[in-house]
Formats: sequence, C-alpha cells, structure tokens
Amino acid sequence: MTSLHHTTEPMRGRKTWMDLLRGSAILLVILFHASALPVILIFVPPTEFVADLNTFFGPYRMSMLLVLSGMLLGRSLSKPAGVYYVSKVRTIVWPYLVWAVIYWLVSGQEEWMDPSAWIATSWLWFLFFLAIYYAAAPLLARVRGPLFAIVPVVLWSLSVLLPDGDLTNLAYYGGFFFAGHFVATWRATFTRFETIPWMLGLLAIAVTFSLLLVAQDHAYYFGLGGHLGVSPGGPGELVDALDGPTIDNPTGEVAGADNGTVIDRLSVLWIPVVLAGIAGIIMWVRRVTGALEGRGADAAKWLQYIGRNSVVFYVVHYPTQIWITFRMGEAGVVDSNTTFWACTLGALGMSYLACWLRRFRLFDAFFVFPKLRSTTPAQQARVTSSP
Repeated sequence: MTSLHHTTEPMRGRKTWMDLLRGSAILLVILFHASALPVILIFVPPTEFVADLNTFFGPYRMSMLLVLSGMLLGRSLSKPAGVYYVSKVRTIVWPYLVWAVIYWLVSGQEEWMDPSAWIATSWLWFLFFLAIYYAAAPLLARVRGPLFAIVPVVLWSLSVLLPDGDLTNLAYYGGFFFAGHFVATWRATFTRFETIPWMLGLLAIAVTFSLLLVAQDHAYYFGLGGHLGVSPGGPGELVDALDGPTIDNPTGEVAGADNGTVIDRLSVLWIPVVLAGIAGIIMWVRRVTGALEGRGADAAKWLQYIGRNSVVFYVVHYPTQIWITFRMGEAGVVDSNTTFWACTLGALGMSYLACWLRRFRLFDAFFVFPKLRSTTPAQQARVTSSP
C-alpha cells in the first residue's frame, strides 16, 4: 500500500506559476467589474461576448485567489505569533480600512455612518474575509495531519446552514482558503497526480462546467428544460446574468442561497467540480511554465507583475471604475464596448501607476501601514507586503 507523504515545510519564495494564476484571477475580476458597474450605475449592459466570458470564468475567479492565498498560509504561520499578527494587520486590515474610506468618498453613498456597512464592504469583502481566516488560522492549524481536511468540509457545510449573506460567503470561501493550505501541506502526495491524463481530465471538467453555465445564461438546457422545470429556450434567448447586482455586491449572488438558477455555481453541490477545475488549471499552468522542470521565470512577466502586486490591483481598480463609470454616464456614453474598455484600461493604468508610486512612503501607506521606527531590521524582514 502506498503511504501518504506529509510535507511539513511551508512553501517559500516566489512561484512563477502562482504569480501567473493570481495575476490572471485579478485580471478576470477587473474585467468582470468593468462590465458590471456600467450596468449597475448607468444601465449600460455588457456585450453578449463579455457576459459569456464573465460567466465562463465565474466559478474560478475568487475561489482560485482563496486557494492560492491558503497555499501560502504555512509560510505565514512559520513566523513568531507577534510578527504574524502584526504583518496581517499592516497588510490586510489597514488597506481594508483605507480603501473603505476611499470607496465611500468615490461612490457618494451615505451608508458609511452605519457601523454594519464597514463589515465586508463591497469588493473589499475579500480582504475582510482574509483577515478573519488569518486570525483563525493559528487555532485551526492545530488540527494535524489528514484530519485537517475536515476544516474546509465543515466550513462548506456551514455555508448551507448559516443565514444568507456575509456569514454564508465567509464560510463558503473559507473552505477554499483552508483547502489551499491542506493541499500545500500535503503537496508531496498531490504532485503524484500531476500527470497529463489527470490534467486533461480535470481541465475537461472545468471547461464543461463553464460551458454549462454559459448555456444556462442563454436559457439553453440541451433539450432537458422540461425535466428541469424551466421553459424551453435556445442560444438566442440571453438571460440577464447580472440580475439583482448592486454596487456592494456586483454579482448579485450569495453562497448557499437560492440564486434563481438551475445550476448555481455557488452551491456546495458543485464544490467538487470547482476544486477539480482549479486543480486542472494549476496543473496546466505549472506545466506550460516549466515549473515541473524548474523553469518558466520569463513567462508573461506583465501578468506575473499583477500577481506580485495583487493587493494593489485589487483595491485600486474598483473605485477607479466607479469614478470612470460616473463620468461616462455624465457624458451620455451608452456604448457597451466604450464603457467596458474605458473601465478596464483605466483601472489597469491607475493600478500600474499606484504600484510605481509605492516607492514614495506617503503613497505606500495606502497599501501597507508604515513600519514603526522602533522595529528592528530583523523584524522588518519578516513582515511582508502581500497576504
């Protein structure tokens, strides 16, 4: 019988494939918001192609980001407790608060006076949830060995039992975060399955699931509509995939809730499919970048750059797109392509500019709480600028 190999050594150093995947996921988030905000704010719907693109990658955008963050948890936990918690406050809690203030200023909403509005604020829910996961991680990490697999399973189960809203999303995405930690811890075992047949099979699952979601948006159920309790449809009958979104929840969806679709990508029933897709994508990127042979450092450097600066691109893009969308509305622009590309390129340009400006202490403080002068060089080296 083949024994399991437990990898206790945390993942260290930058991984090209991880930067590429993180950069790709962030780019997909930017593209999604570039099409969602014009719908929400000035009633300009995306083109059919952009809507299908968003739906196709929908299951893997944020779940991939959470898995990748979880895979680096071991590296963070290897630090002294004080350094661990200080680094997370500096690099996650602080930028969350700063950009929540910027969000309220740019969006012009008055909800900021309500204390509850500061909980998982709009697109910043990702940082809010990460802060909670990191706060709970030292305790949950005491569950050793294969038993740690229980942690994500329990969280996914809680996403069904908890009331709809932030709590269900917190539990649902927490499952992916801690699943990432489990995979990283036992990566010596999982790499045994990193073969071409496994990769192709898992990618086939990912693509099939995404195509089913796209077909559903077009009310097309391959002749099974009657059995599924829906009206017959066809590819020409486009369903509004952004039904019910708000500036605080651009997807209009909640994990564990009835989101009004036959195939709900956020249902726990589809988590094995999403995990299979994520595994297949990771295997593919690792293989095409030469990670298995220790190569690939030069692959798509621009995308790696976004991945290395993922927090900057994530927090900057949304307020930028809100501002651009409002200006487009004031100018009477109603063309979908114009609003989409203006929001996409404007957000990318502002994010790149923000990365460049970080060389100045004042601008860097928008993303990381300034180091205290009493901090020793050894302690400073332990505090990273990315979660």
